[in-house]
Amino acid sequence: MFDLIWWGCAIALFFGCLIQSAMGFGMAILAAPIIVLLRPEWVPVILTVTALSLSLINVWSLHSFVQWRSLRLAVITRIPGTILGAWILTIIATHVLQLTVASIVFLAVLISAYGKPFEPTPARVGLAGFISGLMGTTTSIGGPPMALIMQHSSGNSIRANLAVYFTFSCVMSLMSYQAIGLLNSDLWLASLSFLPVAIFGFLAGKLARQWVDNRFRSLLLILCTASASVAFIGALAFNH
Repeated sequence: MFDLIWWGCAIALFFGCLIQSAMGFGMAILAAPIIVLLRPEWVPVILTVTALSLSLINVWSLHSFVQWRSLRLAVITRIPGTILGAWILTIIATHVLQLTVASIVFLAVLISAYGKPFEPTPARVGLAGFISGLMGTTTSIGGPPMALIMQHSSGNSIRANLAVYFTFSCVMSLMSYQAIGLLNSDLWLASLSFLPVAIFGFLAGKLARQWVDNRFRSLLLILCTASASVAFIGALAFNH
């Protein structure tokens, strides 16, 4: 199992986990395109299991910063967003969805960069949860809506809240993979082999937080832009 391809995926996941631990999201932006090239059959299961492991570690580390009241509504609204996203997948081409979602994220980043600060009220977080469920299901870009709605909170609050939200999202995804027969013992063993990578990525990301916190919001907007860019490029490549 521990061949050159495994190590290539491990390196991609390590840096992805570092980014996500430092910023709150972003693992899939870096790791997914690399793993798709190296071992496509590992996507999305390896990414989801690793993200779940990392999210649980971050929840444990940052539990005192979690805003449970706001997150409850986001967890609930993600469910209809996921269902709607699955239905949209059946009627609209994937590359059209990716282009649409990427354009929306670009616009949201632009508005955020020049707009007035706002509070992440439960209603706003709930709406972001719905949009995140829809976007995550259709294009795998689920992080930016939640990150953007929380962008004016403290760094640790954003990390903690996203970790809780992604824990729930990953569990939902794994349940759906199990239901459609996507999971098997080989994938589980391969996924669990990357648990040490998630731990080391978390530790490295934790060390980077002090540097990140001094420029958190700017980096968050850059990361959201990078996420939309990956989707945009992927849509153009798929269309051709």
